[in-house]
Amino acid sequence: MPYCLSCGSKTDFETADCHDCGQAITRRIEPPGGAVVDDSEPIEDGQSDATDTDAERDTDSETVDTAEPPTTDTSGPSPFADRWAIPFAATYPVRGDYRPLVVGAAVALLGLALPFLLLVLVGYGFRLLRATARGQAQRPAFEAYDELFVDGLKWAFVTAIYGFVVFLGAIAAIVAGAVDEPIGQALWVAVGFVGVYPLPASLTVYGATDDLRAAFARGHAGRFATSWLYLKAWLGWLVVVALSAILATVSALTLVGPLVVQPWSIYAQATVWGHSYRAAVAREIVPPAPDEPVA
Repeated sequence: MPYCLSCGSKTDFETADCHDCGQAITRRIEPPGGAVVDDSEPIEDGQSDATDTDAERDTDSETVDTAEPPTTDTSGPSPFADRWAIPFAATYPVRGDYRPLVVGAAVALLGLALPFLLLVLVGYGFRLLRATARGQAQRPAFEAYDELFVDGLKWAFVTAIYGFVVFLGAIAAIVAGAVDEPIGQALWVAVGFVGVYPLPASLTVYGATDDLRAAFARGHAGRFATSWLYLKAWLGWLVVVALSAILATVSALTLVGPLVVQPWSIYAQATVWGHSYRAAVAREIVPPAPDEPVA
């Protein structure tokens, strides 16, 4: 195929003058240097659509593959320092979507017949606590229900240990009260305190570190429970519990409302404690949680 030597336009053998620049055609097969000529064959409409679809599919694959994984910020200033614990706890469990509430409501409904399934909700609460304690802004996924159930069993185990201690203390208070009533009353106060105040500290440390010994260690859970920050977190936790009770009562008018409030309450309470643990790390009250993202 001849080309115009002056401008590189494609022409034919019968044309004497270039239709673009008007210069006389010189019989040259290749275009001059620098001239870009599209010598590709036209693509039919069906083939073009298929090509575009393949390109879009490749683009979608690249988007999925390049999704950013969760990242942690376990030490130094807390990434949540500019957020109050209670508002943060109310929104973090539904950050991105409402799947934890929707699935949680279904689990709560099944839990009416099979109460042990509620451990799945508690397990996800543990997962939220672990993520916030490690400074993870991305909310962990509500999946791997068997792992959530195991985390729920961890919560139940620590709670059972405290329950056993309270049981022994109650027996001691009854016996002491039979001998000396004031001493018995003092023991009842001590038993109630042990059963209510330090328990969240052990659960928080266990959830953040996944270390059972740290959950009962004086240098870890003990330091956390005796800090001023823990007292404020404990009072904030009581506020969340009270708000949950109010919401559950009001939502009972809708019949299904309590099924949504129950998982949200569990998630929010756990997030409050994870937020508080990360703040305690920033103040060097407790050591940082492991630097491992929670998927």
